Amino acid sequence: MGVRVFHTADWHLGKTLFRKSRLPEQREFLENLVREVRRLDVDLVVIAGDIFETYTPSAAAEELYFETLSELSEDGARAVVVVAGNHDSPERLRAPRSLMVPQGIIVAAYPGVVPSVLKRTAGFAVLDAGPGWIHLAFPQRGADLVLHLVPFPSFPRLREAEGLELGLETPFPKAFAALRAQVPERKNLVLLGHLYVRRGLFAPEDREDVLDVLGDSYLLPQDAIAGYRAAFLGHLHLPHGDGNWRYAGAPLAFNFGDPEVPRGGWLWEEGTWEFVEIGGGLKLVRLEVKSMEEALARADVFGSSWVQVVMPAGAELVRGDLRQLQQAFPHFVGVSFRVPGAVKLGPELGKRPQLEDPVGLFRDFYLRARGTEPPAELVELFLEHFREVAAGEAT
Repeated sequence: MGVRVFHTADWHLGKTLFRKSRLPEQREFLENLVREVRRLDVDLVVIAGDIFETYTPSAAAEELYFETLSELSEDGARAVVVVAGNHDSPERLRAPRSLMVPQGIIVAAYPGVVPSVLKRTAGFAVLDAGPGWIHLAFPQRGADLVLHLVPFPSFPRLREAEGLELGLETPFPKAFAALRAQVPERKNLVLLGHLYVRRGLFAPEDREDVLDVLGDSYLLPQDAIAGYRAAFLGHLHLPHGDGNWRYAGAPLAFNFGDPEVPRGGWLWEEGTWEFVEIGGGLKLVRLEVKSMEEALARADVFGSSWVQVVMPAGAELVRGDLRQLQQAFPHFVGVSFRVPGAVKLGPELGKRPQLEDPVGLFRDFYLRARGTEPPAELVELFLEHFREVAAGEAT
């Protein structure tokens, strides 16, 4: 029997819905996650980034994070490995490592940095570690894994990596190849990363992770992960994958446009994947009605769902209507109005510009505007800021 790995990601603790807290739902999901991990006799839990929604999460969100990791690790009986996502503050995520490492919790905050570890815990041993990788042994299984750890590798964060020499115009696949070159080649090599590997699998209204709004500066081709036994990925919010790679997806639907899909995580063992459904989140329902009377009449059906009431264009609400809706629907978030004549754009009309060569486009723009080539210093400044904006790390 091989190592049993459970893959989860994109918790986004502290995320709200129209300023209403989702923390109770997130707590329920994580409590169910801990129960499933125990039931499945998991050896290693991997968490592929975006633990928190913001760089400065609330005390309640941080407490839930620490409690969950402690329960998952069971004082080192089970290995827990976390990589930072683009929503996470690397420093905040790794700040309590002196308390977490003795419990068998390993946090990789920056790409290409040697993780802090103990050599041996109750359930596993660390055979070796280096810049961006760790070799774990699981004596009870008679097996081991080498983990290539890739926290969100934005170019600002890559500056913290050891031994990398990357220029401002280094394409992202080349930067990833430089990270991988630091990892020893082993047949039992797996990847844990917060990476953008594939387009086209976003919820209709979910723009927070669609980095190609600024081009493909962080898009990694699928063939870049072909040599791993498994690739445990975070960053996209729908659970999916193919061959050796999987996205765990987010545990909850975060927007009213999110499709209804199973939520949970992946169990991996010896190349076999099994999706495990885990409950905890409420449904998000857009309730289209013709009148206040119809909305109130349907309240009983949606008592356990987040509800946004959609009224006809031109409908008038009188004083007290919103209070009635709040009383009728326990998880009411607001009222919107249908726009007459609104149509949905087809895929061919709704595409954003693909800026696969941002420097080339910038040079073309500058040439048209100024009639001359931009100075090299200005190109470097543009590209540096472009990457920071694409990574969400611009000042």
